[in-house]
Parts: sequence; C-alpha cells; structure tokens
Amino acid sequence: MVTTGNRMFDLFYDDFASLTTGGEVTPAWSPDGKTLAFVDGPADERRGWLVDVATGDKSRLVDVGRVRAAITEATGETPPGRGLPFAQVVFTGPRSVEAQVGPHTVTVDLDTAGVSRKPDESLIDTVFGLSDSARRSPREYWRTQPLVDPAKALESGSPDGRFLASTRDGNIMLRSAYDGREFALTTDGTPEHEWRFDMSNPALALIGLLAPVTDWSPDSTKLAAYKVDNAGVSRKAQVHQLKRDDEVVHRYHATAGGVLERYTLHILDVHGRPAVDIDLGDTTDTYPMFAGWLPGGSEVLVVRISRDCRRADVLAADATTGAVRELFSETGDTFVRIHHDFYFGRKVGLLLTPDGEQILWLSERDGFKHLYAYDLQGTLLRQLTSGEWPVDAVQRVADGQVYFTARHDQDRPYDLHLCQVPLDGGEVRRLTEGEGVHSAAFSPAGDVFVDTYSTPDEPPAAVLRRMDGSALVELSWADTSKLDEAGWTAPQEFTVTAADGETELWGTMFFPHDFDPDRRYPLIDYVYGGPQLAVGPHSWSGTFARYARAIAQLGYITVVLDSRGTPERSKAFHDVVHRNFAGGHVDDHAAAMRQLADRHPFVDGERVGVTGHSWGGYAAFRLLADRPDVYRAAVSSAPGFDPFSSVLYECYLGLPQDHPEAYAAADTLPLAANLDGAFMLVCGTCDHATWTDAVKLSEALIRADKDHEFVVLPEQGHGYASSHDSYFWRKVAGFFEAQLGTPEG
Repeated sequence: MVTTGNRMFDLFYDDFASLTTGGEVTPAWSPDGKTLAFVDGPADERRGWLVDVATGDKSRLVDVGRVRAAITEATGETPPGRGLPFAQVVFTGPRSVEAQVGPHTVTVDLDTAGVSRKPDESLIDTVFGLSDSARRSPREYWRTQPLVDPAKALESGSPDGRFLASTRDGNIMLRSAYDGREFALTTDGTPEHEWRFDMSNPALALIGLLAPVTDWSPDSTKLAAYKVDNAGVSRKAQVHQLKRDDEVVHRYHATAGGVLERYTLHILDVHGRPAVDIDLGDTTDTYPMFAGWLPGGSEVLVVRISRDCRRADVLAADATTGAVRELFSETGDTFVRIHHDFYFGRKVGLLLTPDGEQILWLSERDGFKHLYAYDLQGTLLRQLTSGEWPVDAVQRVADGQVYFTARHDQDRPYDLHLCQVPLDGGEVRRLTEGEGVHSAAFSPAGDVFVDTYSTPDEPPAAVLRRMDGSALVELSWADTSKLDEAGWTAPQEFTVTAADGETELWGTMFFPHDFDPDRRYPLIDYVYGGPQLAVGPHSWSGTFARYARAIAQLGYITVVLDSRGTPERSKAFHDVVHRNFAGGHVDDHAAAMRQLADRHPFVDGERVGVTGHSWGGYAAFRLLADRPDVYRAAVSSAPGFDPFSSVLYECYLGLPQDHPEAYAAADTLPLAANLDGAFMLVCGTCDHATWTDAVKLSEALIRADKDHEFVVLPEQGHGYASSHDSYFWRKVAGFFEAQLGTPEG
C-alpha cells in the first residue's frame, strides 16, 4: 500500500477498485452448458445468480440465509458479512457448485441449499508436498528471461496433467504430479548456455502483452524448448549494498548492435529419448520462436524473426527428424513485428485453426493489421479482414467462424469490439455495441458470451449475448455510490491535432476530486511514448489510468495521450518512430498541451509539468529539454536514456552501425546543456537496465552546470516496492508543488 500523506492520492492509487462493485462477473457454466452461474455485489452483501442461456431468464442461485446457516453448520465458523461468503463458484454437477469459504472448500446443493465441506488435506502431507493438491498444483520457480531480472513463474503443466515443467540452474526440470518427485529433462545447461521454454511474463498481463503459450505436445510426451547461448552477450552489473559486504551480480543484457543471444530450438522427450534438433541453420542474429503443435503432434510451427525485425519466416518442422520446410515469409520496409511482441509476450501473430488445416496470420501489409489465412503448404488462401481499422487478436475459431477483437469503430479508434468473420471469407460483423473497450468470455458450447465493457467515465457493465451479438440479458452493472461519496469528477476523453496539423490524436483527461471549473490548475502530462504500447486509458481501469487518476488528486489536471509513433492505429501512424525515436511524441505532446490550454479556461498553460516511467522517463526528459516553451518541470523515473544500451531500440532504429544518425538523434545525453526547467531524476540502484543511464545523465547535467534532483531508491529494480513507491510519490508531489504551485482562483 502507498502512503504519501495525501489521503485522496492514496485512495485513488491503491483502493480505487474498492469504490465500485459489480459490473464484472466470473462466469461458471453448467456441465450441459445450459446454465450460467455467477456471484455479484459488494463483499458483505454478495448474491448469486443463475441464467438460462437459451432464454436469458435470471433467477437466484440459492437462498442466502439458508446457505450461510448451512456453511456455519458444515465448517463450525460463521462467515463474515451478510451475503454469500464467496466471490465465485464452479459447477461440480448439474445442480451443485463448489466454492471457497476462507480455508474451506464447500459444495452447495442448488436445490436444497445444503452444504458439505470437502475434507481438509493432512497438514503434514501438504507441508511435505504429498497431498493431492500439492502434487498437482503448479509451484513457483525462478525463471530467467531476456533483459530483466529473473522472475517468479508457475510450472507449466502437461495436457494430461502428469508432469509440470520448470527450470533450474540452466536446465529444464520435470515434476511428476503422481508422486511429486523431480527429475532433470536436460543436464548440460549452464547460466551461459541455458535451456528455456516459453512462459509469458505474468507482469506483462497488466499492460496487455500476455499471450498464452503451450510448448507441450498434444500427447504430453514432448516439450518444445530452446537452448540459449549467451556467450559474448553484454552483461550489466547489479550491485547489492545492503548486506555487510557488497554483492555484484551480472545480468545478460544485449545492447544495440552488440552480440545477440543465440537461440536453437529442440524437441525434448519426457521418456528420455534423444532430443530432436530443429534444423534452422545458422540462427545468429535471428529470433526463432516456437508457435504451436499440429493437432497430431507430427510437426511444429516456427516463426523466425530477423534481428532488424524486417522479416518474418513461417516454417514447419518435423518433430521426429527436425527437418524444416518453409511455408511463407513476411517482409517490410520497416518492422513487421516489434521486440515486445516476441521477446517478452510471445505474441507472434500466428494461430493454427483447431482442425490443424489453416494458419491465421496477422499482417500490416495493406496499412492496417489484418488477418490472412494460409494452408499448411504456405499458400495464401484469402485475406479475411480489411478496412481502415486494425485487428487486435483472434479470440476463438469455431463452427467455421473466426471471432476476434478489433478497433473496428473508425470514429472511436481506441474502442475494442468483438467481431466475427467466416473462415471461408465473407463480411465482417461487429458483435458488441456501445462505446468503450469490450472483452468476451465464451461459453464452452460456444452459443453465448459474456460481454464486459466500459469507458473512462462509464464503469463496467456485463451483458450476456448470443453469438450473433444480440443481447440476452444484462448480468451486472457497477455501483459507484462509494466513489461518489469519496468525491469524484469523471475523466474525459479528448482529441487534439498532431504537430503535422492533420492527424487526430486521442487522450484522456483526469480531474481532482474537488474539481472547480472556475479555478486554474497546473497541467501534468503523464507520458510513456514507448513505441510498443498505446497507453491512453479508454476503459474504466488500467495501469496508466491508475497513475494519472491519482496524480490529479494532488490538485492537477492530468492527461495521458498517445502520440504518433505508437501502435493500435494504422501502420503509417506507428511508423513515425522509424529511425526517429523522439520525433513523434515530443512535438505531438507539446502541441497537445498548447491546444488543451487554449481550449479550457481551467488549464493553466504556463504551469505544465511532465512525468513518466521507463521509456516514459526518457520522454519526460526529452519534452523538458526540447520544448522549454511548453514544459516547466519534469520527473523521469527509471529512465532509459541511452539508445545504445539496449537491443530494444533496434526494431525502430535499425542497427547503430548501419544508422548512426538515428541513434545520435535519439541520444539524450548531449541534451543536458539545453535543460532550462526543473528536473528530478529517480532510479533504483538495482535497476541494471537503467541505473547506468541515470548516472550518465546526472553526470552530464553536472558537467553542464545544471541543477537537478537525483532521488536514489536503494535495492530497487525497474519497479518499486510499496515503501519505496510511497517515498517516490511523496517526492513527486513535493517537487511539482514547489515548481508548479497549486490551483488558483
């Protein structure tokens, strides 16, 4: 929990979700697929509902009073609150559901409201990993990953539930779900030559980069895995200084133009047969990625991305011999994929249809991201979608239809809708209605889906829809009464014109809880600007909405804007970043701040600040240094300033030895002498990716005789622990109050 001393900041930063209830449901589907069950309402007054998916008729799940009494009798404990003491259920039979009540698992009979408690597992069995749940439940392990610190991940379970895979000391380990014992699937791994398999980084789920990955073969006998050769890759020092003696750890961190880790792909056999090496030839300066198993397990699909991200090859490999056949390739004058799609999130843009006969491929070859269907010989069958709007992701393929999310409304380019197109080609139909960002949860039978949607100023609502998009029944809508009591001025989406005088940009503006339009407020630009994410909040919640909403409670108007050079629009909109890393966001953000100040009397255009984290820290400094006519003060948190320091710049700028001018233009260190405004630099001492950059910029500012503040967060990485986060935001609040003042009038 963050404790800054500002009650409204803390409330809106950490507890905003507690101020609204409802609007989002966790659906449970009956075994016959005819009934939907869910629990709704505030924690102490929850109610459960049953919905007939054929008619939309809605009825009570159970009698709450009878179930509470039965739970007390079954567990010996009185549940808290007055409603159902559980947040979700799962069906265990046609007329029974299971739920978790505190430490107890209970089964509820929907006809009698009777409750039975599942016997507790032996404490000794659980402690020693011998209980059924301990053996079968995925355990945490530390997993290495490119560029960042090792992170906790969960074991990957085989489809048949017999094995769980993890990594340790450079090798892949399997644990038997039958007896809980481990054995090594590989034995020749080392930290420099390590084995890995695909696991999406859970932290990236928060910003939309999480993609499901299944490296297990359909019959659970094989695992697709990588051998990663880190020899010669640059290493960054991470110094731990809080013990009696300093400890120095080195992290592999590929730099722009430097040696790149080399991946080879292999098929490992759980029964100990020799590994099959996939014959990809020389994989130096490429990114080969496992992309899926054919249903029978005879072949695997592989996507190979060139180091400069200008070419993607789709290949099929024999899982028995390793022989590779080329299916098709995608090339572009600029990037066809970006690092964050495959380096972390494994979103390679390829999906095999359930029958194993067609490949769905995402491409921006016509100027927008659309779906293309290929057969398994690599022949293009058809372009499935087209138009001046981009596809987001395929959600389901069933009954000859492809269901996908897309930014289909050209009048509101950041809204997300569920759409449908026949796999054999035909008209695209939008299945969701109403403004905002929609998400869909499909029933197992594929006859209905739960549509949950919201906008920045309208909280979530959930509707059950048929597969043609027609509404069956409203399931839940948010109660914002607590939010209204706390004081709340709803945010507003806005549009401005980019610096080119033509392009429409979208953003969201956040207000203090006690906003008064007759006063004049300093303006804070909460910036990211990284070319891998569109961050403007266009739904009720989200990472960047959280920060901007809280900052506004300090007495500012806060805006989040997506400038040219960011994704989710046209390819041309994104390509503004091509060999011009700061060009789009610097001029576009400055132009936007001017327009907002001219448009709104409550915005004080003479008191404008900017802050951001990571690439947002880069952008904040660039805006202050490049546009002192607009920005008075900036805070850069965990900033990456040096484009030569990370391979992540290569997709956009190319290799530095080929395009030195692009890297020179992106480099912030020479701009230190230009600084006129007030500047605060914040970084964790164990953020090996950016600590050196922060120190270099501080030194450049000192040499240029430029005053600045450098806030050091001991032992912190690229994200901050709660105590350090509280300290960080207290420093930010004090800095902006000193530099920009408070509301006037």
